Amino acid sequence: MTLGVVQKESRSEAGVTQQELGEELNLSRSMISEIEAGRRKMPRDVVRKATEVLDDGFYAMAAAQEVLGEGWIPKLNNVDLHRSAVREKALEELQEAMDQITATSSVNRPEPGKHDDLKAVLIECIDAIVCLSHFVAVYCKEYGLSWFGLWREHRRKMVERGYIKKKSAPLGSADQVQK
Repeated sequence: MTLGVVQKESRSEAGVTQQELGEELNLSRSMISEIEAGRRKMPRDVVRKATEVLDDGFYAMAAAQEVLGEGWIPKLNNVDLHRSAVREKALEELQEAMDQITATSSVNRPEPGKHDDLKAVLIECIDAIVCLSHFVAVYCKEYGLSWFGLWREHRRKMVERGYIKKKSAPLGSADQVQK
């Protein structure tokens, strides 16, 4: 699915018109229409703002895939995305990934050219990542939770635990002025 198609779905589900989205993003309604029809690409400098405005996990995944191509999670479009089906699939994929990880030795490094077992483990992990991303997106949508809010909360937790460094505020921002 293209970013424009997912944008149209996200915008429609949120009850936002093309005109309203355009005003939020400082783009014309016709530009929004062109993007959703696949005749134009969303300007890269606007993608992040659109992702925040729509606050939809599936749109965030499509935006990341627009930039990274096959190096990121696609929105699955031929699966049951009902919350109970996604929950069951998430449990299944997690178990398969855990089984593969458990069965693989991390002590011995595979010989060059013999990475098939390792690849199988990693593919199972990617399956779980894709499924869990859909799980979070579906549950955010279903229960009115903010995709961005959850990621911000997660980031704060990672900073508090020392796993990542806090991003410094841009010069001239409110955070920078208060310091």
